[in-house]
Amino acid sequence: MREELPISEKVLQALHNLCATAPDLARKSEELAQFLQLEKAEIERILDGYGYEGYVESFVDSNGRKRYYLTGRGIIKVCALFT
Repeated sequence: MREELPISEKVLQALHNLCATAPDLARKSEELAQFLQLEKAEIERILDGYGYEGYVESFVDSNGRKRYYLTGRGIIKVCALFT
C-alpha cells in the first residue's frame, strides 16, 4: 500500500498533472491553491523553495501575476514519485 505524499510533493505533482511544464503552460499559485484546496501563501512558499532547488521556475506575466512551471529536473522528480 502506498503512503500519502507530503503536501510539497503534491504541489509538484499538481503542476505536472496540469501540464505546467513550460513557460507558455505556467500556472498561477491561485490555480494550484484551488486545485489542491490549500492556502495560496502555502503554495507560494513551497514553490519558491522548489525554485531554489531548480525544480520549478517562475516569472511575472504581462498582468503582473507570478506563474510557475516545472523544469526538466522537476519533471524527473515528479516521475520518480511514481516509482
